[in-house]
Amino acid sequence: MDLEAHRRGDSSGKSCVISKISPPFSVFEFLESTTGDTHAIHRCFSLARSSGAQTLVAESIPATGLIEEENEDFLKLSHDYEMPLLTRLSFWGKEFQKQDEVKSLDSRDLVGYAIIKYDWSPGLKIDQHHVFEAVFRKYYHPHNCVPLPKTYRLNVLGRSFLIEGVLYAQQNGATKACAQVALRSLLSRHLKVPDVSYRHLNALAEKASPREFHPANGLSTHQIRFIFDELGVSYRDINYKESPKLREEIPYQKYLYAGIESGAGALLGFQLNSVHGPRDEYHIIPFYGHTFNKDTWAPDADIAYFNIGGSLGYIPSISWTSSFLGHDDNFGPNFCINRLYVQPKQVAYAVELLHEGYLSGGSEAEAVSIRFLMAIRKYLDAAPNIWAQRLNLKLHHEPPQVVLRSLAIPKERYIKHLREARDWESNQEDATLCNILAEMLPPSLWIVEVSIPHLFPANERKLGEIILNGEKKLSADSFEAFMLARMPGFYYFKTNETVHHQRFLEVASKLKSHIDLIHS
Repeated sequence: MDLEAHRRGDSSGKSCVISKISPPFSVFEFLESTTGDTHAIHRCFSLARSSGAQTLVAESIPATGLIEEENEDFLKLSHDYEMPLLTRLSFWGKEFQKQDEVKSLDSRDLVGYAIIKYDWSPGLKIDQHHVFEAVFRKYYHPHNCVPLPKTYRLNVLGRSFLIEGVLYAQQNGATKACAQVALRSLLSRHLKVPDVSYRHLNALAEKASPREFHPANGLSTHQIRFIFDELGVSYRDINYKESPKLREEIPYQKYLYAGIESGAGALLGFQLNSVHGPRDEYHIIPFYGHTFNKDTWAPDADIAYFNIGGSLGYIPSISWTSSFLGHDDNFGPNFCINRLYVQPKQVAYAVELLHEGYLSGGSEAEAVSIRFLMAIRKYLDAAPNIWAQRLNLKLHHEPPQVVLRSLAIPKERYIKHLREARDWESNQEDATLCNILAEMLPPSLWIVEVSIPHLFPANERKLGEIILNGEKKLSADSFEAFMLARMPGFYYFKTNETVHHQRFLEVASKLKSHIDLIHS
């Protein structure tokens, strides 16, 4: 089956161009006369308007690929099912009036698209429009970070376009619930295949729990784990219902942030405040990005007033994150969700997705890295470099005032970053040394960037990195996983004596001061 047929197929009937969807065009009036004013559909129009869309193209399309498969699964549930309407909407940053003018457009003009599906079944008590899927380009904001968005191919009026974003999908209450659409949102950019079908997800869930599964009821923790394992997707998760004491010891935000920052994504399942009695109800949503607020008060206040993180020995970079970016299938795509909004007592399940081949998560990488950073501190004591001395001074604070940010990236990306880096005095790293590192480092790395307050948020720069082997399981010591540390003026490599005596081999670096962070 062509997993992209619904995006790439040609229109099957009526198509129209609606020009000038800027004021005085009324989105409310348009939706009330077509699909009805539902949250998720209206949210798509709001995103288009926020991005300055000028023109809307509406195409009737046939049920192919994933949509045809979903309709077949509907009919298995109720023989009276019908799909009266299937419309592909695309939003454009340029104004045009005629269909043949699409020939003059390119992918940069495409703001986003949404495929709106109308499902009708008296037997299932369904009469509704829903967003089968949508992708909207992230509107420009320097402090909204979306690591590793995926590129999707879309046909509009017979022409092919590309759009970069994170796929959104909405449940229909019969063949898919919030869990299935959340998984598809993340897996569509995580797997090597272009998409994943709901039928496949449901088949795996039923295989995990044959007697308990019904697609309308969503997925249990056991079923989600089984799906990830069967698809070969690495992850770390925590079920707070099974281990409620971990809500304080391991906050759910750290799981989410670690998956988001590395571009793999995260899931959050939480309990609803139900008004329907004692029955527990849950919802799950996907996260893929975060905001960065360089003016936030929290990191300084944590150190000075509350000593939060004192036991960690460092300031996690999440301290400058105000909101996570994610989808809520009930309300629409691309929302900023305050990272402290969902109360810990309501959180039932958190998942940090990992890139292929990684055996540990971002929080573990930071916990291991602070140990190595402390071991290198005695070398910084004697360093003539002023920036090494400044870092050393921050490490001697109680608690230490050093910022750590963990990223899971391939070796090639780190070496490219190192070759292109320029310190504050425009020094560049030795090319031969970069070549040696390219030969010695493993393919998958945890790069834990090391910075200090004010340098990290204001300049978005760092003093060095701790490099770990992503393919090794991280433990309390993890000497096997440690590859090297780069600090101002020097690299520190492990030796045969490192395990017992914490001795490192020093190699000079031409980067004498701070350099840019690795940007998403």
